[in-house]
Amino acid sequence: MKKGKVVTAGMISLAMLIGTPTLNVLAAESAAVAQPQGETLTRGEFFKMLDQAIDLPKAKGKNTYKDVPQGSELSEIVNKLQAAGALQGSNDDMVRPDSELKASEAIALISSVLGVPSAFVPSGSPLLDSKHGASNIASWMKSVKVDYNWNDLDRTITKQEAQALVKQLLSTSSDARKLLEESWKAQQQIKSFRVQSDISFDGVENQDALNKLPANERKEFEEMRKKGSSIKAEAVYAMPDSMYTKTDMGNIEIEQYVIGKDIYTKYGKVPEGFMDNRFADSPSGWVKVKDAFSLDMKAIIEQRIPLQQERKVFYRSTGEGQLVFQGRIDTLSELAPVMRDMQAIRGVIEGAEKNIGSIYIQGIMNLEPKTKLPIDSSIQIVISLNENAADTKEKMLLKQMTITQNTKYSDYNATKKIDLPEAAKNAKELPATGGNTVSFH
Repeated sequence: MKKGKVVTAGMISLAMLIGTPTLNVLAAESAAVAQPQGETLTRGEFFKMLDQAIDLPKAKGKNTYKDVPQGSELSEIVNKLQAAGALQGSNDDMVRPDSELKASEAIALISSVLGVPSAFVPSGSPLLDSKHGASNIASWMKSVKVDYNWNDLDRTITKQEAQALVKQLLSTSSDARKLLEESWKAQQQIKSFRVQSDISFDGVENQDALNKLPANERKEFEEMRKKGSSIKAEAVYAMPDSMYTKTDMGNIEIEQYVIGKDIYTKYGKVPEGFMDNRFADSPSGWVKVKDAFSLDMKAIIEQRIPLQQERKVFYRSTGEGQLVFQGRIDTLSELAPVMRDMQAIRGVIEGAEKNIGSIYIQGIMNLEPKTKLPIDSSIQIVISLNENAADTKEKMLLKQMTITQNTKYSDYNATKKIDLPEAAKNAKELPATGGNTVSFH
């Protein structure tokens, strides 16, 4: 298989490992400074405001602009904004820091530093006409219930308006913070729970790369895209050291148990020629890998998607126990650091990170009003891929991949122990090797 296709497949495999999040988020809340209602704001002043609100990675290189003094505080900020993709339109080596800020520029800059994708939100309903310049941004903002005046975007906005917008989108509100703290405390008492997830994948094709594929490979890729990619998963977690997962990927079904440090696996429905001989030779259909699970169960539950990224992920409360969030994650390791300890996928993470430009994450979560425990969540992770990654000669077949996961939580503290089925007790034991992969959802 071509390297570009391998990388794309690897990204999807890695995405399948990203599970349901717990609400262990304590992001910083920016302090708003009152300003006169009519005082205008320059682009340069807004650049500084953004730099104070969100943590952007340092630029690897330095750019020179005709209207920004080199070595100045503003030049460093502009370099970071440019590296984050917020100033891509500055082809004339000018960023116009002294120009008054317009509403269109404010929302576009905030969207860029958050990493909001340039494509329309998958399965979303339009808020603006498709020909409108802000239609894509508006679709993502609408999906996380952002209230913004999309009319007259050419208007100049005041400092007070700009600060209110930054406070709304680039800080965690005090009521959301309180709700998060209450939920996190409640979750510390959980001994077991069940999750059910529907995960789907969508992508923006790299047409140049597709045009260079041989006809048969392109046909194969297009047929795969038409079928779509989706996963249905259910799992039961029981502290301190056991869990059960069942995953249906359409043409592949997998059941797994973790009991202590041992992993038991059985494949159900599989495509012809897929079944590993090690599984085929097992009379019960189950195989066991002893001492293969090296992670702490509590760490798995707490760090499925650890969004405690200060000045990167921001929460708002919409009332009645509902939270919405948006943010950018700079590396896969930040998205799920517990994966770094999984030797079987460490190489996948390291290889995939070289092909990633940015990661945007957003979602809506509902908590039970009395217990503050999660009821359900809908989360989208958008991974923008480098079209010409340094470690591959072929271009990536996708420019962008969107993972949507809808999850329901139930049966808190209802399971005291997860027992192996009789067939699994007679599993064929396999040697533990670095090549054994584990599919947790």
